[in-house]
Amino acid sequence: MMIESAALYRAAGISAVVALVALVVSAIAIALFFAGAGQVFGPINDVFVAVTLIALVLPILAVDRVAGAQAGLWLRIVTVAAITGAVLAAVGQLMLVAGVIDLQTSFVTGGLGIVPVLIWIVALVVLAVPVGVLPVWIGWLAAAAIALIVVGSVIAMATTGPVAWVTWAAVVVVLVAWLGSLAATFMSRTTA
Repeated sequence: MMIESAALYRAAGISAVVALVALVVSAIAIALFFAGAGQVFGPINDVFVAVTLIALVLPILAVDRVAGAQAGLWLRIVTVAAITGAVLAAVGQLMLVAGVIDLQTSFVTGGLGIVPVLIWIVALVVLAVPVGVLPVWIGWLAAAAIALIVVGSVIAMATTGPVAWVTWAAVVVVLVAWLGSLAATFMSRTTA
């Protein structure tokens, strides 16, 4: 049974807002954890990372619905991989909190899970900017997020100081703007 497009878009818009809120809570928790506010903030971060990833599933499906006919098979492959990756990473985070796996194993599940999600974000750049199936600002925000994630990762290898904090704060701000634009786009499709 296939969900009607308007219902999917509405649910995807709400889900993108949930992802946005969960991302902000996660970012605050991890900042508090690394600032030494307490060990409890590590698991809080892990749970909200999982919520963020699971909340992305409906927007991933909605993008496939919006752009699938024009994009073709490559988008379907990216969609399936991104959903699988989001679920893998989310389950890994929750298993870490539950004590089923250790931190090192969660790096494996998280790494394997997040790569297809990042590839999906890159696909949004393609779908929005040159193809034009999605609003262009979604593509530019996705591109900015990917660029900042790469920069933040490189900086994190060199330092954990203020430059890293500012870079990762910028990543969160851009991801929040991107998730907000996804939410607005899907919600506007319910009235069209």
